[in-house]
Amino acid sequence: PRSLASSLRKELDSYHTLLSSLESKFLHNNGNASSKNLTCRHLMIQLREPTTQLRTIAMMIDGISTQLKGGQVLTHLYLHSMHGDKRHQSLVNQILYSTSLPWYDLLYDWCMNGVLSSSATQDEFFIQEVGGGASTTKSNQRQQEHTANLSKKELFQKIDDNLWHGHFVLVQDQIPFLPSIGRTGGIMTQSLANEILIVGKGINFIRRCLHDSQWTFDLRTFLSRHDYDQLLSNAKHSSSGIEMSQQVKRMLGFQYDFDNGDGSSTKPRRFDNRRDLSGQCGEIISQSALERTVSIAAQQVHKHILTSLVQKHHLLQHLKGLKEILFLGQGDFISSLLDGLHTEFESHNGIDEIYMHNMTGILYDAIRNTNAKFLPSFVLQRVHIKLLSAMDVKSQRFWIDMNDSEENAKNEAIELDGWDIFSLCYDIDAPLTAVVHPDAMEKYYKVFNLLFRLKRIDWMLNSTWRQSTVLNHALRLMISKYGDVALRPTGTSSTKHSNDLARMKQLLRTFAMTRHKMVHFISNLQSYLMFEVLESGWKDLVSKLQSSRTLDEVISAHNEYLDEIVIKSLLDNVTKKSEEDGRSYELEKQLRLVLTTAYRFCKSHELIFGDALQSIDKAAEKRRGAERRSKAGKWGFDKLDPDVEGLYFYKLCDDKTLLDIMNISQDFDTSLRYLLSMLNEKINGSVTNAVMNTPSKTPIVSMADSVLARNNDSLRFLTFRLDFSEFYSV
Repeated sequence: PRSLASSLRKELDSYHTLLSSLESKFLHNNGNASSKNLTCRHLMIQLREPTTQLRTIAMMIDGISTQLKGGQVLTHLYLHSMHGDKRHQSLVNQILYSTSLPWYDLLYDWCMNGVLSSSATQDEFFIQEVGGGASTTKSNQRQQEHTANLSKKELFQKIDDNLWHGHFVLVQDQIPFLPSIGRTGGIMTQSLANEILIVGKGINFIRRCLHDSQWTFDLRTFLSRHDYDQLLSNAKHSSSGIEMSQQVKRMLGFQYDFDNGDGSSTKPRRFDNRRDLSGQCGEIISQSALERTVSIAAQQVHKHILTSLVQKHHLLQHLKGLKEILFLGQGDFISSLLDGLHTEFESHNGIDEIYMHNMTGILYDAIRNTNAKFLPSFVLQRVHIKLLSAMDVKSQRFWIDMNDSEENAKNEAIELDGWDIFSLCYDIDAPLTAVVHPDAMEKYYKVFNLLFRLKRIDWMLNSTWRQSTVLNHALRLMISKYGDVALRPTGTSSTKHSNDLARMKQLLRTFAMTRHKMVHFISNLQSYLMFEVLESGWKDLVSKLQSSRTLDEVISAHNEYLDEIVIKSLLDNVTKKSEEDGRSYELEKQLRLVLTTAYRFCKSHELIFGDALQSIDKAAEKRRGAERRSKAGKWGFDKLDPDVEGLYFYKLCDDKTLLDIMNISQDFDTSLRYLLSMLNEKINGSVTNAVMNTPSKTPIVSMADSVLARNNDSLRFLTFRLDFSEFYSV
C-alpha cells in the first residue's frame, strides 16, 4: 500500500505541477497584453488528458480495498490494466510498474540470495518463513509441542532439520496470479511461484544445511555473452553500485516492464521478451526473462544440492545402511544380535534389570563378529539401541488378542519383557532429513517392528523344534532302554498308562503339526518381504535416484519406495467386514493377529517343555553321578528320583494342555484364513461371494484396483504359496 500511495502521489504531483504552470501562464497573460491569451478552449484541451487520468485513478482507488497488501495490490492493478483504452492501460501500467518495484526487489533477494526481509515486509510477499517448520503431519505436530522447551541451539537444529519441509511456505492469496483468466493470467503463474519457492529454499538449504556459505550463482549462466560483456563494461565506467544492481535486475527480468504507449504493445515484458522452447508434444512454449532466470537458478541449486548430498554427505550409503539395519538386510548381524539378546533377556525377569550399557555391548559384539563391521564407519556411528518406556510399549504393543477389546487392552496390566522394549535406531540429521524426514522414519520403524517380530518368531520356532527334538529323543531313549513301564507312575494300571502314553504322543504330534504350519507361513512371508518387497524396491529406488535431477524428485522417489514397501508389507489399513460374525478386520491388525497366535504357541511350548527339559538335564547329571558311585561299589540310587525315573513325561499327557494347543492351532487357521481372504479382496477388488474365500484360485473380478495393480502380482504369488494346497479354502 505504501508503494501504491507513493506512485499515486507522483501522479498527483505531476497534476499539481500542470495546474501551477497554467496558473503562472494565466497571470503572465494578464500582465502582458501582447501575449497570446489563455482561452477556455485552450484550457479545456490541456486539461482533457489530466482529467481522464484523474478519472482513471479515482476508479482504480475505488476498486482497491485498503486491506489489500503486496501481491493482492498488484493483482488488482493488473486487472485494471486489462482495458481496451490504451491511455487507461498505459497509465495503470506506469502505476503498476512503480508500485511493483519494492515487490520485485523482494523477489530478487529471495531468488538470488535466499533472503526474506523483516516480518512487516513478509506480510506483503507470497513466501513466508514459519519458525520450526509448518508441516501439518502427525509426527511434526508432536515435535512442535516441545519447541518451547528447546534451547537456542536445539531450536536452530530443529529448524535446519525441517527446512525443506514446511519451513518456507507459499501464501496463496499473495501470489499475483489470476486463474480465472487463463493458465498464464497475472504477473506470474502458479508453477512459477512454486519454482521460486524452491529456488530460495534451496539457497537456504545449501548455506544452512550443507554448510556451503560461500556458494553463489554464476551470472554468466543467466546472461548471453553480449549482455554479460556489456554489464562488465558498464561496471568499469559506473561509480554507483545501485545503478549496476538495477541493471542486473532489469537484465534478469526482475521488473514489470512495458512499452510507454508510443504505438507499440503495452503488454508487460513477460509477453514480449520471450524465448520459444519445444514442448513434449511439439508445441511451442514461450518463456519470459524471469521464467528463464528462475529455471536456470533452479537447475544450479538442485545440481549443487544433489552433488553435495551424494558425494559429501553419502546419501546412497545412508539409505543402504537404513536398509541393512532397520530392514534387517544384514542377516548375519541380525542373527548374532538375536542370540545375544536372548542370552541377556532370559537371565532377567521383567525389564527392571535391563540396562542400556549391556544392550550397547551386545550391539557392538554383533557388529564386530559379523560382516556388518565392513559397513562404512559413518553408517555404523549412527546405529544405536533405544529402550522404550513401558507407557510407549503399552500404547503401541505389537501383540494383540482377537477376544480383547482395545479398551481392555489399554487397562490390562501387561507383563513386559526385554523384547518388548528393545528397538534399533538409526540417527538422521540435516541435510539428510530433507530426504529421510520424520514421516519416512516412522515408516522405517513401522516396517522394522514387523520384520523384527517375524525374526523373533522364526527364532522361537527354531527353538521349539530343538526342544521337541531333545524331548522326543529322551522319550525314545527311555522307552528303548526301560520299556513303557519306565514311564508308568507308581500305582497306575497298564490300561490307564497306555491311554496316557497315547495322549502324550498326540500332544507331541499336535505340537509338530502346528509348528510346521507356522514355519511354513513365517518362512514364506519372510522370503516374500526380504526378496520380493525390499530387494526389488531397493533396485527401483537406486534406478530412480540415478535419474533424478531435483531434490524433490529424490524425495518423491524415496517416499514412493517406502509407500510401496508399506503396502506390500500388508501394513496399510485396508478394512474388511466378516460375513460370519459381522466384525471388521484391518489388514495390518489381522497380520498382527496371525503373528500373535504364533507367538502364543511358542510361549506355550516353552512353558510346557521348559520343566521337562530341565528335568532331562538334571536326570543326565544324576545318572552320571550314579555311574560313578556304582563303579566305586556303592548304590547308585537309594531312593526314587522322579527326574531319573522319567516321571516328567507324565505331565505331557494332561488333557487341558492338549486342548489349549489344539485351540491355538485352530485360532491360527482361522486368523490366517481371514488374512488370505482379505488379501484376495485387496488383489482382485470386489468379488463374488462364491469365490471370496478361495485365495489360491482366480476369482471373478467385478472391480479391479488399478492403483495397486503393479503390487498385485507379488501378493498373488504370496497367497498361492501360503495356500498352495487349498487347505484354507472353504
